[in-house]
Amino acid sequence: MNRQNDATRPLDVVLFGATGFVGTLTAEYLAAHAPAGLRWALAGRSRTKLEALRERLTAISPACAELPLVAADADDAGALAELAASTRVVASTVGPYIRYGEQLVTACAEAGTDYADLTGEAEFIDRMYLENDARARETGARLVHACGFD
Repeated sequence: MNRQNDATRPLDVVLFGATGFVGTLTAEYLAAHAPAGLRWALAGRSRTKLEALRERLTAISPACAELPLVAADADDAGALAELAASTRVVASTVGPYIRYGEQLVTACAEAGTDYADLTGEAEFIDRMYLENDARARETGARLVHACGFD
């Protein structure tokens, strides 16, 4: 296993797709229930939308005023590689996954970053296994699909 030491990563969890419907619900849950000391961040395409969400979350927990924001597009492999390398875990709510998920899963497999999503897309799950399982095993990344789906 070639997993990067988790202690060197600045974040524990990045919520990718934070400003979408399910992403917002997940962010609100984290704002209310995240354990003290959890280093988490909001990620998505639009920095403006991320800033607005962070402001809303601050009403739930004032500590959210300091949440890091990561602007990254699902089609930007470089930005996704940086995102994956910055955290121990990525939780993705960006679908349809067959269209928007592949590059993020690949980035996580390469970086040794754990990944979870809520896809119900069997073809996507199969493709990600075929394309990323061997590399994820080498780096120690755990790629978990269909968490909480439907």
